[in-house]
Amino acid sequence: MKLSQLQTLVAVVEYGGTRAAARELNISQAAVTKSMRLMEEGAGLPLLVRQSRGISLTSAGTRLLERARIISRQAALAVEELRQIGGEDFGTVQVGVTPFLTFTGLGPAFSWFRQRYQNVEVSVMEGLMSRVLPRLRNGTLDIAAVAADVGEVQGEEFRIQRILQTKQYIAVREGHPMLNNPTARNLASCEWVLTQPFGSGKQPRLEAMFRLAGVAPPSRVTSCEALSAMALMRSTDVVGIVPAPLLGHFDSSGIVAIKEEIFHPSDVELLILTRADVPLTPAAEYFAHCLARVSQKPDAIPTETNERNVRKNSKGAPA
Repeated sequence: MKLSQLQTLVAVVEYGGTRAAARELNISQAAVTKSMRLMEEGAGLPLLVRQSRGISLTSAGTRLLERARIISRQAALAVEELRQIGGEDFGTVQVGVTPFLTFTGLGPAFSWFRQRYQNVEVSVMEGLMSRVLPRLRNGTLDIAAVAADVGEVQGEEFRIQRILQTKQYIAVREGHPMLNNPTARNLASCEWVLTQPFGSGKQPRLEAMFRLAGVAPPSRVTSCEALSAMALMRSTDVVGIVPAPLLGHFDSSGIVAIKEEIFHPSDVELLILTRADVPLTPAAEYFAHCLARVSQKPDAIPTETNERNVRKNSKGAPA
């Protein structure tokens, strides 16, 4: 099985068919079809199901696709790494970021990164751990910057860089009735909004908070993406939990913390995760460095002049 065949398989799936894959790979549709046929012959079993509306994968094809993505990405990264080591401003960086970091450090980190790498293509996907970790595992992300309860992420699967630990607060809109009498029982009567995976059902951390206060947990809980949660908290009477650095940030304007010590939401920590078995390219390593430094020291972005001097001396190594 050839690398070119694996790359073609990935393209066929990602672009939705042989015609689109041929266009992206800059080869003929007949060449794509032949590559897929030869790969199936070499595998000894069908990998694709050809339908009038396009192509789908068999169970064997689905399993092969995961490996094909990793192999194709790593082959591309090997070329990018050699060119970056040689001083070229070339390649790609694929990053998954927690909404917490999207609102705070992503913009400054990107600006810092761009002072050194103007032409490296950056792809950023926002999401919670449940969304970004599978993509880190299958090689479609190089870096995952995630927020997790302290101690939640352990083990040897990923290389873990612990960036910071921060408190969380119960928060509501300015002028919310709960600000006048925020008892545990009153808060339990409110609707809550949580940034968590859809369909996850129970909310063990929320339930634990209310159980410790001797009150039944809220019966109404809405799961949201981060931006939607902020919008609902700003304009309705829902209650949420917000990391401390977001309070007072312009993206959370109109949202305030309930400072009374009624509950103690668990602290969260910001982590940068990379695959333990795969080294980062210089560009990806530098992007991770920028995310970490900006998160720890928001005023740490160097001047463009200093960055040019560092670039001349280091050829891409983190400073």
